Amino acid sequence: MSPFETIIENETYGSILYFALGGLILLSASHMMMFLKNRSNSYLLYSLYVFTSFLAYLPVAESGFILNLQEFLQLDYRSKQFFTFTFNCIYFFFFTTFLNIKKMNKKWYKIITIPVIILLLLNILSYVMVLIFKNEQQFYFLQKTFIILITIQTIISFVILMKVKNNLKYYILFGGIFLFLSSMIGEKSIRNLPFINISKKMGDFIFYMGLFVENVAFSVALGHRQRIITNEKKIFHENFVSELKKNELLKNQIHTESQKRMLVENQQINYLQEISDLKLSILQSQMNPHFIFNALNSVKYYILEHDTENAAAYLTKFSRIIRTILHASTVKYFTLEQELETIKIYAEIENLRFAEPIDFSIKVSPEIDCTAVTLPPMVLQPFIENAIVHGVSTVSYKKIHTEISKKNGFIEITISDNGIGRKEAAKKTKATSQQNRKSMGIQIANEMMGTYFEDQKHRITYIDLEENGTAKGTKVIIEIPCRNELN
Repeated sequence: MSPFETIIENETYGSILYFALGGLILLSASHMMMFLKNRSNSYLLYSLYVFTSFLAYLPVAESGFILNLQEFLQLDYRSKQFFTFTFNCIYFFFFTTFLNIKKMNKKWYKIITIPVIILLLLNILSYVMVLIFKNEQQFYFLQKTFIILITIQTIISFVILMKVKNNLKYYILFGGIFLFLSSMIGEKSIRNLPFINISKKMGDFIFYMGLFVENVAFSVALGHRQRIITNEKKIFHENFVSELKKNELLKNQIHTESQKRMLVENQQINYLQEISDLKLSILQSQMNPHFIFNALNSVKYYILEHDTENAAAYLTKFSRIIRTILHASTVKYFTLEQELETIKIYAEIENLRFAEPIDFSIKVSPEIDCTAVTLPPMVLQPFIENAIVHGVSTVSYKKIHTEISKKNGFIEITISDNGIGRKEAAKKTKATSQQNRKSMGIQIANEMMGTYFEDQKHRITYIDLEENGTAKGTKVIIEIPCRNELN
């Protein structure tokens, strides 16, 4: 026996054990507190992993308070085996969660976790059987089999891990391999091999060292991930500020261009055309604040209720909407393609208010060229808003379907919802002021189409959808002239 082994065996083993077990219980408690604070499952799994490691090595104690605790909990060599394999199983769930492998590749996640779940259940079953039926022989057979299977699963999982495009995996690989090897060396069947041949205490000491290295690796990984998150937030902030500056520049450019356009048009158009354009501009100036107010309310709700990552994604959508509004204020019409894209983005923003999102769909007949059909900017949005506010907002499954077809010389735009119907909606908005306020968007849209299409006429029809006398929603049919198509 070497001098180092002699020290471990006779002088420092108890101190090392107490130090290791104390460190484990502190790690478990601190990570559980971090889980309660951040609600990140990686902290919860790591806390469970460390706690089961603590339980696995309680039976090793030979004196003092730990021995009393061991005897009180009735822990022995069998429980050591059980908890050793348990914390090895939990480690797989920890690193798949930490690296977000399920979101990255569901097939990889299943290959890693499903066999581990089976092994964990077998481990539990064998331990229960030995406690109830005292079947020691079967227990030890299953435990030896477990060593082989968990080793194979570790190799398979780490091969998959090498394919993961996340640099944090190297911390997990290093710490996991180091700890796995050190924990396996502690097993009797392995440490007694001729080319290893070390004592039980020396095997335990090697495991403690592996546990220390693994925790250092995880701590560095956690710090690295935190730096990544901080940098991403910094980049997001810089991009957001840059986007605001671009929007401000675009606004100024549009304002300048609008002034130039007004000067040129005032010299070219006749009196009647000027009156028509001014009327349409006034209607648009009423529509835009109405639309912005509603969209801002939806985005504000999501920012208050969700995390910054998703809020950023939807602020980008809102930025696109603002650009659309600014662009709409400078043009007389949108193509049908632009209009459909606008209501699609609007529906996505409105979805932020609902736990169950709206099933929103658009179907266009193949015979219609959406880039050739024109209509006043943003006139369809109030009808979608009406379907949401007065129709589907209070039902569990929300569906709004928009269909565009060509019938009888008109482009027919049909907006259907599965809401509570107009009669029930009217009951909920009895106050005249509330009705006038909520119908403002529809009224403005109707006037904009009347001004834009002039003598070509447009039609808006409302149909109450019913089934066995029960309201099943509302259908709005908007008909605009086909001859307004661009050539």
